[in-house]
Amino acid sequence: MKSLLAALAALLLLPCPGGEVEILCTTDLHGRAEEFAALAPLLRKNPAAIRIDCGDTLQGTLLSRLSSGRIMISLLNELEYDVWVPGNHDFEFGPEPLVSAAREFRGATLGAEFARDGFRPGAWTLLARNGYRIAVTGMTDPKMPSRLLPGSGWSFESNRDALRRIMPEILAAEPDLIVLAWHSGPYTPPGTMFRFLAEFPEIDLVLAGHSHEEEPGRGISGAWFVQAGRYAGCFARITAEFDDRNSRLLRIRSELVRPDPSQPPDAGTTRVLEPFLRAYRPVAEKVLAVTEQPLRLPEKGDNTAPICRLGAEAMRDATGADAALFSVSALPEIGIPAEVTNAELFRLLPYENELCTVKLTGEEFARLVKEIGAASRRGRSVFRFSGVDVECRAEGGRHVPAPPEKLTLAVTAYTLTVTPVLKQKLETGAFRRTGLFERDAVAGYLKRLPKRGRP
Repeated sequence: MKSLLAALAALLLLPCPGGEVEILCTTDLHGRAEEFAALAPLLRKNPAAIRIDCGDTLQGTLLSRLSSGRIMISLLNELEYDVWVPGNHDFEFGPEPLVSAAREFRGATLGAEFARDGFRPGAWTLLARNGYRIAVTGMTDPKMPSRLLPGSGWSFESNRDALRRIMPEILAAEPDLIVLAWHSGPYTPPGTMFRFLAEFPEIDLVLAGHSHEEEPGRGISGAWFVQAGRYAGCFARITAEFDDRNSRLLRIRSELVRPDPSQPPDAGTTRVLEPFLRAYRPVAEKVLAVTEQPLRLPEKGDNTAPICRLGAEAMRDATGADAALFSVSALPEIGIPAEVTNAELFRLLPYENELCTVKLTGEEFARLVKEIGAASRRGRSVFRFSGVDVECRAEGGRHVPAPPEKLTLAVTAYTLTVTPVLKQKLETGAFRRTGLFERDAVAGYLKRLPKRGRP
C-alpha cells in the first residue's frame, strides 16, 4: 500500500503535459517609426506569436504626421500584427485618416465601443495558435466621448455596456484564453482597473496603455495585467501555458523586452521606412525662422517664457480673435535651437490641436480666468493670455483688472473640452472651429515676423 501511495504521489508531482501561446504587445508608440523598427528583429523571433498594439500609434512625430500615420500602419503590416486598438491620439488627424488607417491595416482593428458613419471596428476577434483559441477584444480610451468636439460623427457606448454586450458571443466561441487589449492604464476613469475587472471575471489577460507606465506583469482582480510603456522603448512578451489534456489555462508569465543594439537593421522595416524618410527629410530640415534666443518649454508657473508669448500671439493673429489663451506643459528640459526648423518646432508643440473661437461675456471670462488659475496650481500646464490684461497673483491665482464687456477668445480644441466654463459652449454649440492648427499658426507667425521682432 505504501509503495502504491508513493507511486501516486510521484505522478502528481509530474508536470502536466502542456502547450504555450506567445503574445507580443506594444503600446503608445506615438509615431516613433525608427525606434519601432529597432524592435523588429525581436518581434519577428517567433513567427507564431500573436502581435497586438494597444494604440496611440499614429500621432507623435513629424515623420508620422506627414503621412497621417500611414508609416506606422505600414510597419504594423510588415511585422504581421494581428490586432490594432486605436488610442485617443489616433483620432487627432481627423476621422478620415483614422478610418483609412483601420482599413489599410491587414489585421483586425478593434474598438468594441465606437463607430462612425457606417464604419465600425471589430468588437473582438478569435485567433488560433498551437491548437488553442485566443479571443481578443479591444477598447479605446474611456474619455474619448469628452475629448472630441461635437459634430465629429463618432458615437460611443460605455466600456461596461460594450463588454456586457459582446461577452456572451466570446464565451459562446469557447476560447481557451480571453484577452482585453485596452488603451487605458490601471487607474482608468470608469473606476480603477481593479473594480472594473472584478465585474468581468471571464477576462484572463489585460494588455494596457495610455498612461505610459511600464508593468511587466501582475495580478489584478483575477486577471494578469501587463503594460509596455511608451515610445517603443520596449515591448511585452506574454506566455500563456495550457494543459494539453483539456486546454485549461495553467498560468501566464510575462516580461518587458528592450531593443538589442547588437542586432543588425531589419531589412523589411528598412525597406518600409526609406520612402517615408526621403519625403520627410527636406520638410524636417526647412528653417522657419532664426529667433534671438533658443526656445524652450517653461518652468512651472512661468508664463513669461518666450514660447508662451509667441504661442498666444500666434493664435490671436491666425484667428483674428480679440484675445487668445495658450497653454503648454512645464517641461523646461525640452528646448530647441534659435534656428527653428519644422522638426524642432514639432518637438515643442507635438499635438494636433485645432484652434477654435468662443464668444464670452465679461462674467464668463472672469470665471475662466479663475478656472485657469486653479488648473495652473494643480497641474503642470502653463497658461498665457494675449490681447487682454490678466494679472498673476503671488499665490498663483489670476485676476482681470478691467474685464471686457464681451470678447471673442481663441483656444485649442483640447482647452475647450476640458475647461468647465468653456465646455458649456460645447453644449450650446456657441463655438466655431477654424480648421487651423496651433503648430501651423505658430509656424506662420514666425515666418512673417521681422527678425528683430522674433522672441
